[in-house]
Amino acid sequence: MLFIIALTSYRDSGDGCPSKISMGSSELATARLPPNLRAKRLRTGGTAFYWEVPTKDRRSGCTLANEALGQDLAPAIVRAIQLNDMLTAWRSGEEGHGAPIPGTVRWLFQQVEKHPRFTRTAPKTQRSYLQGFRLIEKFRLKSGRLMADVAVDAVEPRHADALYEALQWVDDEVDGQSVRRRRLATANAAMRAARRAWAIGIRAGWVKRGNPFRKMELDTTDVGGMTRPATRADLEAFIAAADAAGYPSMGTAAMLAFELCQREGDVIGTVDGSGRLHGLSWSGYRSPADVGADRAEIRIRQHKTGTWIWVPLYDEAGELFPGLVDRLEATPRAGSLIVMRDRPDPRKRVILPHSEHHFRHLFRDLADQAGLPKDLYFMGFRHGGLTELGDAEGTDQELMSMGGHKSRQMLTVYTKTTRKQAASAARKRRALRAELAAGSERGSERGSERPAPEKAKAPET
Repeated sequence: MLFIIALTSYRDSGDGCPSKISMGSSELATARLPPNLRAKRLRTGGTAFYWEVPTKDRRSGCTLANEALGQDLAPAIVRAIQLNDMLTAWRSGEEGHGAPIPGTVRWLFQQVEKHPRFTRTAPKTQRSYLQGFRLIEKFRLKSGRLMADVAVDAVEPRHADALYEALQWVDDEVDGQSVRRRRLATANAAMRAARRAWAIGIRAGWVKRGNPFRKMELDTTDVGGMTRPATRADLEAFIAAADAAGYPSMGTAAMLAFELCQREGDVIGTVDGSGRLHGLSWSGYRSPADVGADRAEIRIRQHKTGTWIWVPLYDEAGELFPGLVDRLEATPRAGSLIVMRDRPDPRKRVILPHSEHHFRHLFRDLADQAGLPKDLYFMGFRHGGLTELGDAEGTDQELMSMGGHKSRQMLTVYTKTTRKQAASAARKRRALRAELAAGSERGSERGSERPAPEKAKAPET
């Protein structure tokens, strides 16, 4: 795996409170390491990761052992989370943790965590699933029994519904009073994790009955499903603010997300489970200066679906995405990805890709400088592009060609996304822009042609 920036790590200080330590590493993304996970600089220049039992637990007879977790940070974090869960269980006196009763929920989750269908999942998704597994395991039934100890084949859809409802609510203490708070996104994530675990368990033969977490109709009214789409005015304001602040890469990222309907991870790059870096790259850009305008195009990949497509940048009428080619031509080729940081890393003295953490914080700062709404996130640029395409009366298949979606099922059975559809989608958006601009000009002209109102006559005396 490619590691390329400094890490902030945490070590258990022995009193249960993690203490912060900073050290150099070459990780692709800034990360906050779980407790007890230590990063060690190697003579070769790489970084190795180790999970270590805290001294106080080792002296108390903890049966867990220190474990070398290799040089890949993402799987090291996933394994460290699992080991910390086992340590927590040992501290609380739970018996048999690490060897749960076969057929129970905890046993199923443990089996799933070792299954190839789980380990091949993106590290970020694995962490989300693990958090959901732990939340479900710790849920205590009315009988006092932990959900972890329930037999998997005894869980029915009605039980899943009741669990979902219960996990949505938590009591917080505010000013000495108990306040009930809804955590819908957390409950939704837990249900998706359970659904995935049961699906893997069914195929592996560990679960004999159906999946009680399927078709639950999760409530998304108060979570991120209601993404605010950015307007073109929002895009232009953000680009202006980014350029003025000396971060043109951020403006380029926003334009790529809006015009090409790309997700954040596709714009700044993501690392898969095998350590490969994916994102919009210079190798996928055919410049008009190199191949001519009629063959100029850019290749986009939706990492969520794995769909690849070449999108033309010109047609017989000119640029399909006015301004995009000029911005790409002005962008320095500092690395394999199109979007890289604007300043060299002070330690490595090279230009590095954006990390997710760094990118999102910088976006928020620049969005505030641009005067954009607080509820507008970077994903809003992609949504704004798709919304503009919808306003331009793009067909479902044209939306799919730009958005990288694999459904709608009734369409994908018979059709495929093509260059022609992507070009047609872009032409419709360009036409809509011209129509809106012309309408704005006509409105201003009509306003200027209106006769000036007569001055009121002074009253006669």
